[in-house]
Amino acid sequence: NCVIVKDLSRFGRNYLEAGNYIEKIFPFLGVRFIAVADGYDTGEDGSNTHQMATEVKNLINDMYAKDFSGKARLSLKQRREEGSYVGGPPPYGYQAIREGKIRKLIPDKNTAEIVRTIFSRFLETESYKAVADELNQKRINPPSVYRKSGEVYCSPDMPYKGWDKAYMEVLLKNETYIGRLVQGQTYISPEKERRRTDEKDWKIREQDHEPLIENDIFEQARKVRQKIRERNKNSAAGQKIDEDEFEDILFCGVCGRKMTRHSHIRAYADGSKKRVEEYLCVNATNTKTNLCPSPNYIAKNRLTETLLSLLETEFALCLKRKREYERKGKDILEGRKRELESAQRFLQSRKEAAACQDSAAYMEYRMGKITQEELAERRQQREEQLQELSAKETEIRETIQGMEKTEKAFLSAVRALMKLKNKRVFTKELAESLIDKIYLYPDKRIEVVFAFEDVFQSVQRFSKPARG
Repeated sequence: NCVIVKDLSRFGRNYLEAGNYIEKIFPFLGVRFIAVADGYDTGEDGSNTHQMATEVKNLINDMYAKDFSGKARLSLKQRREEGSYVGGPPPYGYQAIREGKIRKLIPDKNTAEIVRTIFSRFLETESYKAVADELNQKRINPPSVYRKSGEVYCSPDMPYKGWDKAYMEVLLKNETYIGRLVQGQTYISPEKERRRTDEKDWKIREQDHEPLIENDIFEQARKVRQKIRERNKNSAAGQKIDEDEFEDILFCGVCGRKMTRHSHIRAYADGSKKRVEEYLCVNATNTKTNLCPSPNYIAKNRLTETLLSLLETEFALCLKRKREYERKGKDILEGRKRELESAQRFLQSRKEAAACQDSAAYMEYRMGKITQEELAERRQQREEQLQELSAKETEIRETIQGMEKTEKAFLSAVRALMKLKNKRVFTKELAESLIDKIYLYPDKRIEVVFAFEDVFQSVQRFSKPARG
């Protein structure tokens, strides 16, 4: 309930906000405020006599902060106009050096050629991912790792953090590589948010430093980037993306990662288009890691057809005897609930017995049969026993409370199966009510973990017709 700062300027330089906290919010919350260097303490008698001095100091701190902020912006503007690179880490392929007061960009002899290779391969492949994969296969460290380690290549005994197509797109549109320095594109607002500056206020210097890429190559790369954008935009026009039935239940059977849906538009010879969807493990397609060494993917229509056939086979009896499944399923769940309630009553009786034993131990102590240390030891053991029993009782109580939801979910699963009988369509309702998880393996084999699997098996066991 106490806030201690070195001086008032460390607490805040907006005098209205600082004053509001010190004079209103902290007293309301019962928080004591101390500014050591200024000798201010709201917990001391007489601190109110310093209120005027405090307000003046907060006002001065606020004015100082605004004055300093203005001077910093002016200094930054002047340095940009002088051609000094005022950004953070230089772009990959460059390093920043000091020439007097000016910070200049010069090619990094270790990585400049890699940048040229990136542009060259992008023009050949017209694919961000293809270029990233080539760099990853060579185990070339990405910019963030290179800045920290200074190593161009990742050693075999170190974990590799590779390139991705998102960063590749950022690199390929950076005009710094043609010797053009563009600065002041963003600024920090009074609300401490980074915002974009109007283009007319950008500070641009042509031929500011040695280029790594020729203008015509950069322009060719720009046209390829535009071509990729147009291709993605036009191919998806008018093609609706369906609901993802497997969003929360489909996982890679090798690495355990949730499978990612990928869709693209397939154009046919007659001019028609159709959206084709598939699921893939990102780890298996990502050359940055080796968590999933083999490609693991499956077309959505193949997965759906496999699951429909499996459901029809697995729940054939249920599809024929809906009412029997509902009744016996409810009976099984009710039986489990009664078992839990019986276990709960047993735990309560054990707690009562433990309390009686505690009273008996105290009587033995009063009669001199046991010492005070023995009484304390017994009480400690009894306390531990009661805590254990209470934990089990809480667990059972929560399970019983969840049994009603379980019964409703089971009936929902049966109804979803009945819809499958009338219309052979795999829906999100069917997936969520009937399936917990699906594991996909590289050979297209799937492993399904059904919800209420034990209940369905019990019902099937009771529902099988007698032989003979």
